[in-house]
Amino acid sequence: MRERAYCRKTLVGGVLLVWLAACGSSILRGPAPGVSPAPSAPVPSPTKPVSSAMEPSETPTPSGTAVPLASPPSGASPGASDLAIRFFRADREAIMPGETFTLTWESAGAVQAWLYPVVDGRSTQGMPVSPTGSWILTAPVDLRQPLEYMLLVFDSSGARISRRLRLPLRQCPAGWFFANPPAECPSGPPVVSFAAYQPFERGHMIWILARDEVFVLFEDEPVHRWRVFVDLFEEGMPESDPALTPPPGRFQPVRGFGLVWRSDPEVQSHLGWALRPEQGFTTRIQATARIRYNVLFIEAPDGGIWQLESEGSRWLYRPPESR
Repeated sequence: MRERAYCRKTLVGGVLLVWLAACGSSILRGPAPGVSPAPSAPVPSPTKPVSSAMEPSETPTPSGTAVPLASPPSGASPGASDLAIRFFRADREAIMPGETFTLTWESAGAVQAWLYPVVDGRSTQGMPVSPTGSWILTAPVDLRQPLEYMLLVFDSSGARISRRLRLPLRQCPAGWFFANPPAECPSGPPVVSFAAYQPFERGHMIWILARDEVFVLFEDEPVHRWRVFVDLFEEGMPESDPALTPPPGRFQPVRGFGLVWRSDPEVQSHLGWALRPEQGFTTRIQATARIRYNVLFIEAPDGGIWQLESEGSRWLYRPPESR
């Protein structure tokens, strides 16, 4: 794509910004030997819950379709049921990517049970299981977040209770490239890439070869926003606009930076003119591994860190001494 005098682009993979959550059949592989799933009879129509703690907003039937929770029948009493989950546990306290583990549970008074992966605080596609039993699972090889499950059991009247189990990561498969990082795992090792940087009157532009993108950081508002653009500059395109004359001591951005600056009125009006020509440098980039709303960290030419919050909502700069 774009080619600079001091760098020729090659196809380089970017950073994986979003961890793809493992759920459904991908991690509910099958029952432990000798344990059969619960029969695929219809789930009793939910009525009065014995406990409302940590329940899903909907109860899937074995076919996977969701039915709203029904209103409690007249005179139903939570205390009248003997339904209980005696335990719900794993055979280890923490987990590593690709590791096999076993969940075990025991309930009383239940005729149906469901096991749900919980992703980003919400239960996902569940599987019918025995009211008392165990299940062998394998953690995804790209796991970067704790695993969480919910066991939901019903009695014959439709009353239900649930319990959750959380397995934290034993350790992050990769470390952060800077000090004082977030208290969570990165999506992977840092990506080392050639980059370019240019400061403006009211912001900054950063180009990263490994992503083939131009990041625009605005400084003209109390909350500093940012945007990202695909680098569309090709050799042979005009590098600048000769009709635009910057004030003394200011510069018109050129090539990929200039294309973004000239093509987007918001970028031009918010950034203003460049303070000096762009400079090349080697950067490192790394991101969190959340299901959504990830944070991207980019190493600046002076060794500081640009921290870009999700959805362009804001950014901040961490100088080298704060690392």
